[in-house]
Amino acid sequence: MPPSRDPVHARLEELFRTYGARVKGLLTTYGLDKHGIDPADVEQEVRIRLWHALERDRSGAFHASYVQRVVASTVIDAMRRAQVRAAEPLPEEDDEAVEIGETPVSPERRAGDVERMQGLERCMAEIPERRRLPIALHLQGFSLQEIADLAGIPSAEAARKLVSRGLEELKDRLRDLGYGDFED
Repeated sequence: MPPSRDPVHARLEELFRTYGARVKGLLTTYGLDKHGIDPADVEQEVRIRLWHALERDRSGAFHASYVQRVVASTVIDAMRRAQVRAAEPLPEEDDEAVEIGETPVSPERRAGDVERMQGLERCMAEIPERRRLPIALHLQGFSLQEIADLAGIPSAEAARKLVSRGLEELKDRLRDLGYGDFED
């Protein structure tokens, strides 16, 4: 198939070369398959929305934060559609039956996960604001330059220093709460 001469198509492909892995990673973190939603369908919807945005604004720059917002709104819409769909009947209860490759999560583990997340939120809240936002952006997968741009930091190097110091502080606080050691 010959390469497309359509500039919108070319820009869309460039966006997905740049941000495709991040889009797939974000979709994975939402656990869509647990809600009966195919992540590939949502990814396709993200592509369509970005294509329409590129058609509307042919000269616009679409940064990671914009792509992330498109992913989030697409996931929200998919979740809403899934809730509205007619409920499928649940299979008969069988304590012995577990789907292949699926491990049931015990109530103790689920409670522990919630406790760890609350501990992480408390530790993040204790970190000074000038480091908190860069850390949060870093944990979401933003590059140092994107962090600098979004947080109003003068340079990517300054963002790196804030992230590095902030992560060390976060690790120390989590260790103090007994959440274990972390790889350096």
